[in-house]
Order: sequence, then C-alpha cells, then structure tokens
Amino acid sequence: MEYAIELKGISKSFGPVAANKNINLSLAKGEILALLGENGSGKTTLMNMLSGIYMPDSGSIFIDGKKVEINSPEDSGKLGIGMVHQHFKLVERFTALENIRIGMRGEGRIFHGADVRKKIEDTAAKFGFDIDLDKVVANMAVSEKQTLEILKVLCYGAKIIILDEPTAVLTVQEIDKLFAVLRKMKEEGHSIIIITHKLNEVMAISDRVAVLRHGDYIGTVVTKETDEKTLTELMVGRKITLN
Repeated sequence: MEYAIELKGISKSFGPVAANKNINLSLAKGEILALLGENGSGKTTLMNMLSGIYMPDSGSIFIDGKKVEINSPEDSGKLGIGMVHQHFKLVERFTALENIRIGMRGEGRIFHGADVRKKIEDTAAKFGFDIDLDKVVANMAVSEKQTLEILKVLCYGAKIIILDEPTAVLTVQEIDKLFAVLRKMKEEGHSIIIITHKLNEVMAISDRVAVLRHGDYIGTVVTKETDEKTLTELMVGRKITLN
C-alpha cells in the first residue's frame, strides 16, 4: 500500500496535558480515512500538526514516503495538504472569488482577473460544486461557506484534504451532497481525512477508520469489516449495548 501520509511516534503536550501520545497513523493514497474519537481524544490536535498550526514535541511525519518538517501552514500547503477547519477562515466582506484569489499562486506569479476565475470555475465544475463566485461570504449559508473552503484548498493544489467535523452544521441533504463531492475527489486521486464522532457517517463514507482515545492511538480498522458497536467500544474503551 502506498501512503500519502505516515505519522510515526507523534506526541504533543500542552503543559501537563498530553493531547497526543506516541501516535502512529497512516493515510493511503486515494482513500477516505475517518479519524474517530470522542471530544477531547486528540483528533483535531493531531491534524493541526499536519496543517502547520502546531508542531509535534516528538515523532516524524512522512509525505509520499519522504520525511518532512511542517513548521507553518505555508509549509503544509507546499506539501499539498489542505485543511478545512470547523470554524471557517474566510474574509466575510470578500466575495467567494476574492477569498480564493488572495492565496492563489502559480508558476511564480499571482493569478489575476480572468486567469483566476477560469481556474476556479474549472475546478468547481470538475468536482460538481454549486457556488456563486460573486457572492459575498457574509451573505452565504453555512453549507456555501464550507463548499468555498473545500474549493479553496483544491484550487491551491491540495492532494491531501483534512475536514474537521464537516457535517456538524449541515442538513441531511447537504451531507449527501458533501459525500458525493468527497467520493468524486477520491476518484480523482485525492486522499481525505474526516475528523468525526458520528458513526453512521463513518460507515457511509470511509474506507478505513482510525480511532483515538484520550490522546492514544487505539488502532485502524477496515470500514467494511467492522460495525458501529465495535467502533463505539474502541472509542470508549469498554463493552457497550446499542439499542
């Protein structure tokens, strides 16, 4: 199996609190991996080290088999990693197009005018995004903002996409549309990590499931070879009964 990401022995503490303890985790190329755990299990902290927000206290990160150091979001972006955070990082007074353009570069130059619109429109069409590029972010619904965030990282060239609790604020219909986009991204060769604690969605969209509990890596299972009861027990660390 070829891996887009391998984390080996990753640890991160904040004062006396150990958020991640010696984590070993892998993301295969062209797969959707669910990162599952209860609140406080260390999921977002771990992914924030891939996005350059935090740096690990110890351990190694490998991208496409090569050891790398990620010291900033810029480093992460250059390595083809894009993270869509739970709290969107958009300029509310800018249009969708302007939000993407402010960070878009290519061939050593900043994209301008028709160049940037054409690139964004082509990317949106490729993945089936429905978005008004001239709409001001402040006037967008939550689902539109999320679409914009995903489109933004794709336009920046990300091949590894991390989504932090992407369905938390979506309707059932919006979740279905999101999952259709994620499957299309997978078909196009992207590798995707979804941070979540929703078991039904894990079963519906992922290829494998990695479980964290209290900062510890519990293990990774193949989705089609497990069930919600088993995943719940891995998450909480004890036998449970699902009604």
